[in-house]
Amino acid sequence: MTDAVDIAQLRRDVTYLLNLEKIRGVITSYARACDKGNDPVALRPLFTDDACWECKGFGRYEGGDVVCAALKAIAGEKIWWSLHYMISPAIEIASDGRTATAFWYLWEAATLPNEVSGQAEACLIGATYEAALAQSEGNWRFSSVELILNMASPLAEGWVRKRFPSGTAKQPYFVSVAAGTHAWCACGKSANQPFCDGSHVGSRYLPKLFTTDNQANVVLCGCRYSRNAPFCDGSHLNLKLSPSSASLGGAGRSHSSDDSQ
Repeated sequence: MTDAVDIAQLRRDVTYLLNLEKIRGVITSYARACDKGNDPVALRPLFTDDACWECKGFGRYEGGDVVCAALKAIAGEKIWWSLHYMISPAIEIASDGRTATAFWYLWEAATLPNEVSGQAEACLIGATYEAALAQSEGNWRFSSVELILNMASPLAEGWVRKRFPSGTAKQPYFVSVAAGTHAWCACGKSANQPFCDGSHVGSRYLPKLFTTDNQANVVLCGCRYSRNAPFCDGSHLNLKLSPSSASLGGAGRSHSSDDSQ
């Protein structure tokens, strides 16, 4: 009986280890697809049909096809070249062996368009990923992925001088705010972007207030088209995604994110 119990436990342990390696393989395949310009054909098998992907400043997208189409479009707009280093994945598999969560660090060399000149600029990106995965017929796929940016710093300046690209009317503002109530500029005329300086007085615009309980990093809308103002929802990218735009044969829909902290 003891031998039988030991063998059963050994089988469970081996299955667990095999699943860990499969999930690590999914993370690696995701990185390789991202380094091919977010190739949607390579990405699609890595996501469930109802998967979602989100990142503050880039939006939230739902449905496997739309996720992959959005990632491809984002690469064309904002990330012209990349080399992803997925570091120290921490994976937890549920007791039923059918779902899992994963966390890992991202260190990325990338070419981004400069926010003012539009010219190619070398950048270093530091971030973390938090993901959920589901298993079906022995294959693991992402059911959700969240990319949490910590820095996207021009190589020439470094993260001490410039942690994120400057916000403009065409892209969001990555800012750190103290605890308290803050006023986001709705008119676009403030000299203290993205915060209100009273320039709206006499116009039909009013600043939008938001409150943070603690010191927080927030991503504020610069284009003034966000449906979740004052927070960016990715509207500045103007991706106009639909299931047919993915051309990958499945269903999905685009959805702007709630990019509050």
